[in-house]
Amino acid sequence: MTEIPIVDPHVHFWLPSTRRWYPLMQEPDPRRPSTLGDLRRMAHDYTAADYRADSAGFEVAALVHVSATSRRGSHLDELTWLDRVAGVDGHPAAAIGTVTPDAGWARIETELDSQRRSPLFRGIRVLRGLDPSARSTARLLAYLARHSLVFDLVAHPHSMPLWAEALRAYDNLTVVLEHAGWPISVDDFGSWSTGLGLLGELPNVHCKISGLGMTLHTLDAAVQEPWVQRCLEVFGPQRAMFASNFPVDRMYGEFDRLYDGYRAAAAPFALADQESLFGLNARRVYRLD
Repeated sequence: MTEIPIVDPHVHFWLPSTRRWYPLMQEPDPRRPSTLGDLRRMAHDYTAADYRADSAGFEVAALVHVSATSRRGSHLDELTWLDRVAGVDGHPAAAIGTVTPDAGWARIETELDSQRRSPLFRGIRVLRGLDPSARSTARLLAYLARHSLVFDLVAHPHSMPLWAEALRAYDNLTVVLEHAGWPISVDDFGSWSTGLGLLGELPNVHCKISGLGMTLHTLDAAVQEPWVQRCLEVFGPQRAMFASNFPVDRMYGEFDRLYDGYRAAAAPFALADQESLFGLNARRVYRLD
């Protein structure tokens, strides 16, 4: 396969050694075993230099950083930090921030207005607590559409039908389904596949093929293949994009193993479609030019 420059649209940089922004990672509740395994395995500093070491041998042209903060309000400090990091390291090229979903609309709007001042800011994701039927969610989606911001959608098989219905009213909003719809377990394939199809019917919804290591606990291409192929079947090469989810998926394998699997999945497509899957779609959606 011809070497194709990569735009990786889902990366996390963090410094838990000095920043207490990630209590869900830094202070896991022993009474609630995580589906990610031992969170302490990824509770270490991860920077642009670490990513470069992991991706050595691949031509990575740009990264999109996605906020994973879980301490209330810390995402605003994180974005200020990322602006400085980008000025020094050249990465990331763009950032997906977040909001505090239960803070009330006035606070949410203020947080969005603040983040829009960053040259990196392209949109948001909300890890938990966003109700697709809530009035505040409708106001949030309208705000994102009005300001040409991306909605990185966190949905699971049980909520994908609800989100498909909610998003029908926002055909001018760019939506990126994160982590291939984030199946909770390998037993979710049927309901996940159905929900994926519902979201795929909406032409403004894209699919970020990533994060499957969190479900499958491996980056082995043979194990990931049916899930990846279903994403490609539903969204096609013009509305799908490959991403690493590093350093989270790093717990389950190496970067080259993950991207070699993506290469194998993309091999049947024409070169132009491969270029879209590995970089051009992410470059267009996250406005990296």
